[in-house]
Amino acid sequence: MSHSRHRTASSRRTFLKTAAGVAAGTMLSRTSLAAQANPVARTGHAARLAQINPKFMITPQTALEWNTFKATTCGPTYAGSVGWKKFTDHLVTKMHEFGAVDFEYIDMPYDHYIVEDWPDRRTHIYDSGIAVEKLVSDGTPVSVVASYGMTSGHTPPEGLTAQMIYYDPAHPPADAAIAGKILVCETPKYPDPPYTNTFLDNYTLTDYEWRSPGKWHPLFVPPPASVTSSFHGRYCWSQLGRFAAIAIKAKAAGMVHVYDLSPGMYLGLTQRSVYTTDGLAKLGTEYVNCPTLALDRVNGAKVLADAKAGRRATLTLIARFQRDTGKAIIAFLPGRNHGTAVDEQILLATHTDAMSLIEENGGYGMIAILSYFNHIPKAQRDRTIMFYFDCRHFMPGAESAWPQYDYFELHPEKKKSIVATMGMEHMGGRQTIEVGPGGNEYTYSKERPEDGGVITSLIDVNNNNIWMVEAIARAAADNKWPRVDVKTGRFVAPGVNGGLQGSVKSPMNKGRDLGIPGMGLAGDWPGGWTQTFAQLDTEAGLRGFDEHYFVQQVAGLSQMTGEFMHVKPVVIDLGWGNLKSVLMKAPDAERHALLGQYVAMFRNVEAGAYKEAQGALKTLGDTASTAVKAAEQPAVKDLVDEQMVKLAKAV
Repeated sequence: MSHSRHRTASSRRTFLKTAAGVAAGTMLSRTSLAAQANPVARTGHAARLAQINPKFMITPQTALEWNTFKATTCGPTYAGSVGWKKFTDHLVTKMHEFGAVDFEYIDMPYDHYIVEDWPDRRTHIYDSGIAVEKLVSDGTPVSVVASYGMTSGHTPPEGLTAQMIYYDPAHPPADAAIAGKILVCETPKYPDPPYTNTFLDNYTLTDYEWRSPGKWHPLFVPPPASVTSSFHGRYCWSQLGRFAAIAIKAKAAGMVHVYDLSPGMYLGLTQRSVYTTDGLAKLGTEYVNCPTLALDRVNGAKVLADAKAGRRATLTLIARFQRDTGKAIIAFLPGRNHGTAVDEQILLATHTDAMSLIEENGGYGMIAILSYFNHIPKAQRDRTIMFYFDCRHFMPGAESAWPQYDYFELHPEKKKSIVATMGMEHMGGRQTIEVGPGGNEYTYSKERPEDGGVITSLIDVNNNNIWMVEAIARAAADNKWPRVDVKTGRFVAPGVNGGLQGSVKSPMNKGRDLGIPGMGLAGDWPGGWTQTFAQLDTEAGLRGFDEHYFVQQVAGLSQMTGEFMHVKPVVIDLGWGNLKSVLMKAPDAERHALLGQYVAMFRNVEAGAYKEAQGALKTLGDTASTAVKAAEQPAVKDLVDEQMVKLAKAV
């Protein structure tokens, strides 16, 4: 690991200039802003907590051992499954070893959809003799079936035979024409620009609050799969739900979806889908039986042609529902005030359920942070760390479908003690790409980690609070954490280039739902990481897990946990980011001066000079009352008034 004290004074000044300029936002000179208002230096105990001690950090070898256990002993870890029980038992054992106390559990019964294809890839191969997913199109067996629609149902062992009908989006067939047939769909091509904000948010690199140095694809242009498989892969598999709804409504006998993905990238790729009439799931839901198979572009080519010609097919999917029970696990590493009325807490959260290693190894990130802070005496831990291991992520419908199992829905009073939140998922993954003839060679990127050789560490922050963004930037720089992209979301404010900020799709950042300052790491996906057989090795080759990258992520998140240990709540208050977002809407001529005033004022907040901050905030409010557009003036006044009240309480 590298530490801030090891960098030269010159590099430190350069970093602070960059970080300050990024925090101030669009159209500001980074150099001049940093010169007028540098971040407040940390000293004493706070500085020690927020600077990583390498002696306390797990080693890459330990990271590899943990993830190897998960990959080889557990495999897929859907909630309540045998693999999930082995994984969570391992986590609980380590938590006890590393000092966690006061364990709580929440039972989560649900109807678990099971296709027994793990660990044998031959279950996808027609002539293996053990296939559980098969398709015969116009008398010709499809060599390899890539995957299935989760919760889509099942067929008899001999399969179901029916006429196929092709779904042409330009001329969609009527429901009556689809009824009783096998609906065959294919992924549409990307739309022509200009793109909608929704498309930009999901399928292109978007603007940001800060990102690490390196080579990046241009913003707002879909990156080719030869650079990263994440964006096009996400576009392809996001289509299933829409086609499933069509098939369910029309009472299709079954469905086949042909994805524009290579055989390697699509084998075993599984996603959440809910085969109900309203698309919702709950305990005891009646699922619609519309057995669905999914094919890659090579094995699906003839099927598409046959469907367009109205040929017949036999579809086989051996699957079942089983009532299983997962558990949420909650535990605590006590701070110096643990168990008292003045205890303050930092919430760390992840999920434990999914199909692959990287998709759900955030649990190992959590226990690595637990291990680190267990080396620090309790008397020096200013706040308690709460660890929340959820398991609703790949239950049908995901977290939002099961609010009755949410810890804070059950215990709303527990929110009062939480000062900040941090989520983590998808850690340590290498970047996969599609190259070669037809894009059908699935392999790993040969770029350096900082240039895209690893999946991007997408960081979600609740809003563009200067302290939060700068602290993350420091954590990345101090720990040589590559490929970091910090975003506040498309509905918050423009990024540093004045463009749309995409949202990080990470429900692990619990702060968003709780209205508490927070951040969340979500390694970009799906890449090779929503595939059943993508464990330590993937369809792209050996060793898709990079233990060194994993430790760099853990170090950065541990540093942020240390920052959260000491930061004053008024500093990370969400109101500061909300105010900054409104000021960024000011006309170009006024924006630079307003944001300069804002940053200078905020440095007083960081320094604990609250009376000076009050004076600067009043001046800023007076200036902004005429500088911003008339429509924004009430919002500015309300936000300034709210922050003045909070500063008065902090004095």
